[in-house]
Amino acid sequence: MSAAAGGDGLLPYVPQLLTDWSPTGADERHMAVTGTLAFVDISGFTQLTERLARKGKVGAEEMSDLLSTTFGDLLTESYDDGADLVKWGGDAMLLLFHGPGHAARAARAAHRMRARLRVVGQLATSSGRVRLRMSVGIHSGDFDFFLVGDPAIHRELLISGPAATTTAQTEAAAAAGQIGLSAATAALLDGRLLGQPLLDGRLLRSAPVRPESSGTFGGSPSLEAARLLLPPPIRALLGAGPVEPEHRLITVGFVQYSGTDELLVTSGAARLAEALDEMVRNVQHACADHDVTFFESDINSDGGKIMLTAGAPRSADHDEERMLRVARLVLDRAGRLPLRIGMNRGHVFSGTSARRSVAPTRSRAMRSTSRRG
Repeated sequence: MSAAAGGDGLLPYVPQLLTDWSPTGADERHMAVTGTLAFVDISGFTQLTERLARKGKVGAEEMSDLLSTTFGDLLTESYDDGADLVKWGGDAMLLLFHGPGHAARAARAAHRMRARLRVVGQLATSSGRVRLRMSVGIHSGDFDFFLVGDPAIHRELLISGPAATTTAQTEAAAAAGQIGLSAATAALLDGRLLGQPLLDGRLLRSAPVRPESSGTFGGSPSLEAARLLLPPPIRALLGAGPVEPEHRLITVGFVQYSGTDELLVTSGAARLAEALDEMVRNVQHACADHDVTFFESDINSDGGKIMLTAGAPRSADHDEERMLRVARLVLDRAGRLPLRIGMNRGHVFSGTSARRSVAPTRSRAMRSTSRRG
């Protein structure tokens, strides 16, 4: 039996944050963490995916190798500064730093990752050269994490509230090659490290000196936690053994929810936890009813997005029809949080790479459906 089949392959999917989950207040679904969040987005993979898709299986294997090498190198740089990978979005990462010097460590990690990408991101592929670039948004403050959803299906980790919004807005304002710092993060750094203004913050010009101490969450992830956090189709796929990389035609949907910032500020974390739990259960049950995969969630300004897939990781007939039925059902049962849904159909790369991911790497089919900011 392979490691994945035995369950060990699920462990990388558990953020270290969840090994020290300590509810803030009476609601066990909410935890506030003081630290720094870095939203890292890599551009260039869309072009690469489209080129290599024309080469069939050989192109998929090459894509898998390139992803693993690139993200493996970048994550190694971030882990050296105590990063916790809390979200993975195919070509984007959400990294949490907490403990002493969290702002300096986040800025240093981002600077080192950008420098590393300038080396490993000059890709000589069988379909020509591709240059990868990254934009980063960094914010420091009190972040509100929520662990919600039907435990009989899976629990989803969400980051919502004003601090998450500021992180998303800072990343959206940063151009390719730039590292944007919110005003709160910039205030925690030596002014000599700062560059030009960006929104109410600054661009990062130089890397901070590595702090003497760093914060990490304790404990080791358990198989039980891993199984609880993964949606059933993904859990089944990873548990069956190695995942074969491939380019495939799928239908993608994004459920965008909003209104989280005002609800948190005016009604408190417990009320927001209830609203998020209601929303996630709505999407989970609609997906289960129509054989669509609840794939992942992503932060967004004043809310977030849930990505749905039909045709990956499991193939089935009538992808578009099943996705449309899910969309209609979710909107009909919408609760307190306003919802919007977009969908598209196209070719994506699907496979595992670096620390984790069975995520379709974002192609034009996905980017035309999902826009951050």
